[in-house]
Amino acid sequence: MEEPRWHVVRRWLLVALFGLVLAFYVGGGWYFSGEIRREALDVRPSGPTYDLEVVAADDELVTLRPLDGADPTLTRPGIFGLTWPGGYARVGEVVAERDGEVTRIVVDGTVPGVGTAVGLDPFVYEGDPETALGIPFREVTIPGPLGEMPAWWILGGRDFWVIQIHGKGSSREEALRTIPVIRELGYPQLVITYRNDPEAPADPSGFYQYGATEWEDLAAAVDFAAERGAEKVILVGYSTGASIAASYMLRAEDPGMIAGAVYDAPNLDMGATIDFGASQRTLPLVPLPVPGSLAEVAKFLAALRYDVNWELLDYAKLGGQVRVPVLVFHGLEDTTVPIESSREFADRQPNFVKLIEVPRAGHVQSWNVDTELYENVLSDFLRFEVGG
Repeated sequence: MEEPRWHVVRRWLLVALFGLVLAFYVGGGWYFSGEIRREALDVRPSGPTYDLEVVAADDELVTLRPLDGADPTLTRPGIFGLTWPGGYARVGEVVAERDGEVTRIVVDGTVPGVGTAVGLDPFVYEGDPETALGIPFREVTIPGPLGEMPAWWILGGRDFWVIQIHGKGSSREEALRTIPVIRELGYPQLVITYRNDPEAPADPSGFYQYGATEWEDLAAAVDFAAERGAEKVILVGYSTGASIAASYMLRAEDPGMIAGAVYDAPNLDMGATIDFGASQRTLPLVPLPVPGSLAEVAKFLAALRYDVNWELLDYAKLGGQVRVPVLVFHGLEDTTVPIESSREFADRQPNFVKLIEVPRAGHVQSWNVDTELYENVLSDFLRFEVGG
């Protein structure tokens, strides 16, 4: 008996639909796994972005407008650096907003003229501790497993040292905001570099590893401190710098040197960070959000193509092994690293982790938005919870 025509049509429609779905996930997953490599794994030190234009300026106020779309940092409270080719200043609170233009107080420095393309810098200072802050330091070299890594060494009178670890593609300048308050408490500080920094050796993989290998460089810095009299070390990590600190505490043979840690906008679950970024993107060619299922396929393919073990980069889940005090700052408007990872980390070990959620703060901007809160909480943590 001949099969009814509509059965044949339905079967071919199902085959065609299956083919389209398969092509969508295989093709889309392959494309976005390549995006994971380009945006997250490839070594590309970040530089300033000049995405604002000066529309009015004098010694006290500067008015800025975005050059391409909205810039949420432009309207955030607090202090930021203002950078442009060959120049740097600092700007403070917002005093006016009108028609997309924002006027901020000039804190110090001379702002450039009208029409100059500028950018806001959350690091607030540029240079080294001496040039930026007037704080003396020594430029030292730490012998790491891949080669020599430069570091700033700021002397102090305590036996507990602080080691500061910048974020992915960033630089030691990221630590300039907190160096003064830590120095006031008498802690010696090492502000380190690590593999894939311009001044340090490259990782053999050619990729950022989010703590999977960089923890060995931190281990070398801990050894450097111990050899010079440090009894204990407190780790301060920014974004992926916190990943490196968390990885060290999980993987070091003897993490007993660590007295505590401070994480600022910590990238504690790289897989969740990829999902978070995908949720803010749209598909190529069509203005539809990237489905979570497609992001999972992309991560699966990235694991195969680039040898990424997402489970080993989930420090929020693995962090249950941490048995030292950890202070976490995370901005509620962070669009780079999801605050849910910090919340999960804190919920898993409430006796050890204290989470400070900072309203209006973007990625690694908690100090900028509420400096007084940040420094008071940090000082109390260093004085009363980690000792030394």
